[in-house]
Amino acid sequence: MTIDVSKPTATGTVISARNLVKHFPVRSRGVLRRRIGEVHAVCDVSFDIGATETLGLVGESGCGKSTTARLLLNLIPPTSGEIHYAGKDLARLSRSQMRPLRRDLQIVFQDPFASLDPRMTVFEIIAEPLRIHGLFSGGEGAGKVRELMSTVGLNAEHGNRYPHEFSGGQRQRIGIARALALRPKVLVLDEPVSALDVSIQAGVINLLEDLQHELGLSYLFVSHDLSVVRHIAHRVAVMYLGRIVETATVEELFTKASHPYTQALISAIPLPDPRKERVRQRILLTGDVPSPVDPPSGCRFRTRCPKFANQLSADERELCTNELPALTDRGQGHRSACHYAEAVKLV
Repeated sequence: MTIDVSKPTATGTVISARNLVKHFPVRSRGVLRRRIGEVHAVCDVSFDIGATETLGLVGESGCGKSTTARLLLNLIPPTSGEIHYAGKDLARLSRSQMRPLRRDLQIVFQDPFASLDPRMTVFEIIAEPLRIHGLFSGGEGAGKVRELMSTVGLNAEHGNRYPHEFSGGQRQRIGIARALALRPKVLVLDEPVSALDVSIQAGVINLLEDLQHELGLSYLFVSHDLSVVRHIAHRVAVMYLGRIVETATVEELFTKASHPYTQALISAIPLPDPRKERVRQRILLTGDVPSPVDPPSGCRFRTRCPKFANQLSADERELCTNELPALTDRGQGHRSACHYAEAVKLV
């Protein structure tokens, strides 16, 4: 489905993706390494992120979430599609043309230890983007670094320590401080709390919310944990096998999920009330996620869809098998890609 990009779909849109596609080549072994196929990692993905808004991007591992995040920042080039920011299509810019825009577009990675240079002190790590962009000057630059450490809840006196001397939550705060050093407008958070203990996750999530209010940031929050996304996001986009299958506000999604895949994800969220948890019906998905090298025809979810297996007639199943469902507006900005979408309240 092609969306008209001449007008932003949301008031105050900061960055938008239009019909993003990313295919990775699969090559044979040996000297010649012929191209024998391709991984369909991201297929026709479109979304907007508004000013001071958090868009949650959720789905199982391998569905294309992290690839989409990197495409949005032009860290990897798309096979096709557009990324609109500040009146420019980032997908068509060279590295030198992208350089001044990098200040506005930053990322926090999933593994806080792997993303920090173990040979650099925390002070040097946070100061590095300032030095690269020519914004670090003597005492003023050092003051900026100390201020950033204080902003994310770190002791400025510990700037001469190395990443291995900090806990996982503290290391993630270092990564956030580094990302904030250039005062970005858009921050991509790629599974920022999945490697942390639950008690530490809450502190990092609360920090991100406070920073958004104070600095006016827009977030793309990538996660497989819907309970975390429910807490921090304003809108949610659900991905399955490279495609967005449902988008809605958080409240709308959790009260009126209409795609069978979204319903299965929500049904897996533990409920705090043990009595409700014991009696509720869970939607269990059977089979494995199909290979993105050879995705199913028609609806990509049909091979695991409980509705396809148990509720549809032969003619209805034929439609799912042969025709790709469009991301259709169900009202109030709620879109889902299912031929037989039906809103269900699960939590």
